[in-house]
Amino acid sequence: MNKLSKREPSSHGAVGESLSHCAIGIFAAVSVALLPQNIRPQDFRALFQRHGVLLFSVLAAAAYYPRFVKLPAGMETFPQAASCLWHGQMLQVCDQGFTYPPFFAFLMLPFVPMPLWLRDLVWYGVTLAATVGAFKLSESIACRSLAAPLQRAELPWLRFFVLLLAAKLILAVFENQAYDALVLVAVVFGLWALTDDRPLAAGAGLALAAALKATPLIFLPYLLWKRYFAAAAAFVCVYAIASLLPDLLFTQAGSQGSLVDGYFSTWLGEVAGPSLGVNPAGASFVFWDGANILNHSLRGAVGLNIDEAHHRSLFEAVLAATDGCFMVVVGTLIALSPRRPQSIALDGSLLLMAMLMLSPMTSRSHYVELLLPYMTLVALNFRDQHTARLGRAVLAISFALVTLAGNDAVGQAFTIWAYRHSTMVLGTLVLLIYFAVLVMEQFRREQGFAAHYASAFPGRGAAR
Repeated sequence: MNKLSKREPSSHGAVGESLSHCAIGIFAAVSVALLPQNIRPQDFRALFQRHGVLLFSVLAAAAYYPRFVKLPAGMETFPQAASCLWHGQMLQVCDQGFTYPPFFAFLMLPFVPMPLWLRDLVWYGVTLAATVGAFKLSESIACRSLAAPLQRAELPWLRFFVLLLAAKLILAVFENQAYDALVLVAVVFGLWALTDDRPLAAGAGLALAAALKATPLIFLPYLLWKRYFAAAAAFVCVYAIASLLPDLLFTQAGSQGSLVDGYFSTWLGEVAGPSLGVNPAGASFVFWDGANILNHSLRGAVGLNIDEAHHRSLFEAVLAATDGCFMVVVGTLIALSPRRPQSIALDGSLLLMAMLMLSPMTSRSHYVELLLPYMTLVALNFRDQHTARLGRAVLAISFALVTLAGNDAVGQAFTIWAYRHSTMVLGTLVLLIYFAVLVMEQFRREQGFAAHYASAFPGRGAAR
């Protein structure tokens, strides 16, 4: 979230605790009521084997709910922006901290009349559903990238290692009541649809993610480059409709009712454009500027080492060089990746990492987007016969830099030191090493196959 100021704990924490105890009690009562009186111990064991994961998930969700409602930042900010939209007020004037696209404020309209405790409860369910959906879709995408499918006994290990790598990042979304899981599930749905040869659904999913948060716009040039033209056309249409929907239904105060001075154009002029260096003076809230240890993007890392205010030219030159080098590496890997469904997991993972690194402002909760990269690398490592040890070392280093360095167990002082040295950025960049090795190995395999085909069928090879 863009608001970096701390909020006071919610007075509805007691409601959260009572609801969690109530959920646990209801689940226990239903279980006892449904079990037969003469059940045997082995029946309990079989029941747990079949439904143990579900039971654990329900208990964990109920136990975590009080922590979720402790700081209701999201459910105070998001519905407030929706209320501003409902009353025709300018979003950045009504709530300066709301810097998200107007379409997200539009989606939050149902939360406006709800009391805070109900907002928390419903948003918790939405976040849980989005997280589970993103996890399952990421698993499906990663497994489709494998030449030899994972065995049934290997799937629990895949899920275990990915949860170990990404659990802290997932919980960061819940701690901040952020909506990054909602964006992620839209992205991975689009990628899953692309692997399943459903281009219109793929374009629509990626477009909705971009309408919610601008950074997924990076997928549009990818669709064009890889010649997914139907998906790209669907992306453009859905993004335009979703982004302009608030302007079609509401009139912003001070505007003439046209799209030129509506909500979307105002957001472009006051948030999106200035954050990319287009008319910076038009921004009313420059949340991406200056040194900020909570900005885990490349811009944030450069800003911690070069004083932007006093050395503006140097800062801009170093940032341009850093962003440029990153884009060249990612672009090269995607260009070398063949156009086929099995490559979408690698391509999508690299683009999700680019969303984190190239964004003007990347908070800790945004790092839930590493779910697909972690899932893809762990799944490919199961079938990696040449560089498996390197892959495990890369994943271990990334885990140490992204998760362990900012963990409560290491203490606040060490966490601040780690953030000052951009460990989350470094932990993301190190993943490029294993991605590069996998893509190059895949490229050599493709080239070898093409050379073998040309030698075996000289006439056809020449025709090609």
